[in-house]
Amino acid sequence: MLTFANLAPSDTLFELGAGDGRIVIVAARDFHAKVVGVEIRKRLAMECRRRVKELGLTDQVRILCSNFKKVSLRKADVLATYLSSYTLNLLTPKFERELRTGARIVNFDYEIPAWKPARELKLIPAGWKTQHSIYMYSVGESGAR
Repeated sequence: MLTFANLAPSDTLFELGAGDGRIVIVAARDFHAKVVGVEIRKRLAMECRRRVKELGLTDQVRILCSNFKKVSLRKADVLATYLSSYTLNLLTPKFERELRTGARIVNFDYEIPAWKPARELKLIPAGWKTQHSIYMYSVGESGAR
């Protein structure tokens, strides 16, 4: 997802629903990006913070234990999610208000209703049996906004 979104060291990535921090850690460690992970479940946010600290990535990564609907996305260059089309549809007004033109949204498996993806990648992830899609949107382009 991060390669597909062309994540660069100069980017700030926000992950909505950061879980245990896998994407957050890869974005910081392998792509050298600044990262904000948002996770509402306290146990997962604490686990993610612990892993980030163990790996020495605390200068690059901030983990917020919060509802992502309440977190400002204004500083995001890239937004990584694994959210349903229903949830993405609910968040669309927030994306339109807060994300800058050119910000990229990358989502696994689900499209943003009423937006046309700039790119789509179909793949079978390692260890999986079925094909999945990754959708990438560029805010202000391709019907996004």
